[in-house]
Amino acid sequence: MIITIGRQLGSGGRDIGKILSDAMNIAYYDREIIEITARESGLNKTLFEKADEQARMGFSANIIGMRVPFLGGGGGGIACGGLSNEMLFQIQSEVIRDLADRQPCVFIGRCADYILRDRRDCFNVFICASDEDRIRRIIGYGDGKISAEKARDLMARIDRKRSTFYNYYSNKTWGEASSYHACLNSSVFGIDGTVSLLKQMTESITPA
Repeated sequence: MIITIGRQLGSGGRDIGKILSDAMNIAYYDREIIEITARESGLNKTLFEKADEQARMGFSANIIGMRVPFLGGGGGGIACGGLSNEMLFQIQSEVIRDLADRQPCVFIGRCADYILRDRRDCFNVFICASDEDRIRRIIGYGDGKISAEKARDLMARIDRKRSTFYNYYSNKTWGEASSYHACLNSSVFGIDGTVSLLKQMTESITPA
């Protein structure tokens, strides 16, 4: 079983994915994909970081007030080294397909659900949460150095980046129920409860 997780910023989706992968004893891929893609392609990982849906500076730079624009305004621009964002996305897509071929795993973001759309053993999930819980987590990520107002602004901006990235490359709608097999609200079920539900769901699925 391959599990892909899309998520709102502050929903706990990354934590849910990691705990789920540990509980199911399967691989977990988030930012590790950038390292693997850079190594296997022979390209500088900075290229992939800048084109990533959530570049390395994206979170911390927003915290301190810097602006880190979404590269190419939705994927069409020319990235560093003369490679278009589409080229970088295709290179990363091949790595995601290869990793999925090797073993069961959990993928966080990066349009993995769309990239693996032809697989019948892929379970696609979206995690959301209440604004209150999301803001609380974002403040926690910043070690209390940002206010609730800045957290709300960051939440909106990062979600907009993720939506732009996903909608551009997948031709689906980020966060819309019809784009996934399941959408769960971690504010309703809690982190552990959401993990438990997802584990039950995946164990009940028999790939076609």
